[in-house]
Amino acid sequence: MAHRKTFILSIDSGCWDYLDPLLAQGRMPNLERLIQQGSRGVLESTIPPITPVAFASFITGLNPGKHGIFDWAVRRGRGFQSASAVSRRGTPFWHYLNAQGVRVGLLNIPMTYPPQPLDGFLIAGIVVPRSARDFTYPRPLLEAIEQRHGPYEVEVSRRPAPPDQCACPDGDLDLDVEDPVRPVAHGGDPEAYLQAWLEQERRQTDIALELIDEYRVDVLAFNYVSLDRLNHFASCFEHVERALENVDAQIGRFMERFPEANYIVMSDHGSRRIQGAFLLGKWLAEHGYLRYGEQNLRIPRHEVNFVLTRLFQEHYGWRGVGERIARRLVGGLLRIFPPALLEPLWKRLAAQAPGAFAYRFTSRVDWPRTQVYARSPNGPLFINLRGRDEHGWVRPGRQYEAIREAVIADLRRVRDPFTGEPLFQRIYRREELYQGEAAAEAPDIILDPYGSSCDLIVDNSPQAFHFVNRLTRFGDHSHEGLFVLSGPDFARLPDGEHRASILDIPATLLHLYNVPIPENFDGRVLTDLLAADFLRRHPVRTQAADGDGAGPQREYSDEEMAQLTEHLRELGYL
Repeated sequence: MAHRKTFILSIDSGCWDYLDPLLAQGRMPNLERLIQQGSRGVLESTIPPITPVAFASFITGLNPGKHGIFDWAVRRGRGFQSASAVSRRGTPFWHYLNAQGVRVGLLNIPMTYPPQPLDGFLIAGIVVPRSARDFTYPRPLLEAIEQRHGPYEVEVSRRPAPPDQCACPDGDLDLDVEDPVRPVAHGGDPEAYLQAWLEQERRQTDIALELIDEYRVDVLAFNYVSLDRLNHFASCFEHVERALENVDAQIGRFMERFPEANYIVMSDHGSRRIQGAFLLGKWLAEHGYLRYGEQNLRIPRHEVNFVLTRLFQEHYGWRGVGERIARRLVGGLLRIFPPALLEPLWKRLAAQAPGAFAYRFTSRVDWPRTQVYARSPNGPLFINLRGRDEHGWVRPGRQYEAIREAVIADLRRVRDPFTGEPLFQRIYRREELYQGEAAAEAPDIILDPYGSSCDLIVDNSPQAFHFVNRLTRFGDHSHEGLFVLSGPDFARLPDGEHRASILDIPATLLHLYNVPIPENFDGRVLTDLLAADFLRRHPVRTQAADGDGAGPQREYSDEEMAQLTEHLRELGYL
């Protein structure tokens, strides 16, 4: 049975604040044409509005309390590991489509690694270990792509830069800040960095257009990520605008090839430019919620490969097969000895290459005296709870609630130094946001700074103040993304701006193919934006959810976990 094609084209971090000026100047003609032939609106993201949480909701139709992704890292036992398809719960939307004979292609969609089998094809998006070669389905697809298009990387290559000198907003005090490293690919040339992304997305579009025919897909979901990276790391906003112009050109290639298709243009979250950063770790320390101890170099076994990777690649400049062999041999020898006995060796190496060990900020935490801690700059806070956390001592019940209420009350008093408004628009307890069996794994407190002029930094030693100017990161996320719905099955409503949730997109997509909506979905079908004739012929129906939706069962090696963690640190997400 032939199906009308639907293209879900995601502009990662897209928002109308960035796109509307370009539309007015005629610099995004293809998106303008889709808007005129359909409808546009604001797409509310998840809380926090970050890639893994939002895309897990897009994939499953579930709120984070059901799919279990609350940040870039997820709780496993008393520790944490990188979020991925392994940790994502819930049945992907393409499973329901495949069951009705609808073939699906996925290109650069986050939270799809390691890939699961599907009727169609999959090229995974972030986060994929750099050494991985198993990020496509079917597995031989990667080799076929590289034979036609050359080496394929999920991300534009980058290397870390040393920390910059930062200053207080009033300029009275300078200090070295362990800012998350920035991408300085191509020798730190921002124009070259932009050009690499433009070429990456032109080539990805080439690949998509080939695979649509080769795999006879009915639905393609494709995430363009350049805007997100340029918004974070480009000081010149013109680079952001040029990335958007290129995305518009790629959208136009689909429109020219498939003029009768349905188009869903969306974003996982929005964007904003920032002026400074709030040093959350320092604030917690000054208010007595977090205590720092002395930094130590007792490297646990699971971190050996991570340290050696930084030491060999970033300090000594080793690359390739020789570096990997040397790292495995040295790592194997080092893991034989107790960590405490190796401390003198680590000290000598740290004296030669301090940058290789700078990541160990958590080693400065005095856990027996720490009540509250943060693991990322994305807003989650954890109470150091007895029986749950590795070094937990706070008692559940009254003590837990007293500490949680106190930190919320104190953080509500923090003001944005650039606007005078509260830095955190909302501060949530986890039970206020999430519903589902995974909600117990959520952070205890979720901060919302996503409407302020600052982002957050966690990785810092304690100092007497909390705000710094941002010299290496220029943009962050916001709650309000975008959507455009256009094509024969959508209503033509060019006037007015509508609102929807990212949770509504998978439900609406299923309904386009007359697939009943799973009863556990948290989103709705956007019936008010569908063509009246289509709705008359296709009333909304529901069905029971399909199984437990467990992700692929695959364990990461120590080396892969080190690569994943390092990649997220380079992007400033951990």
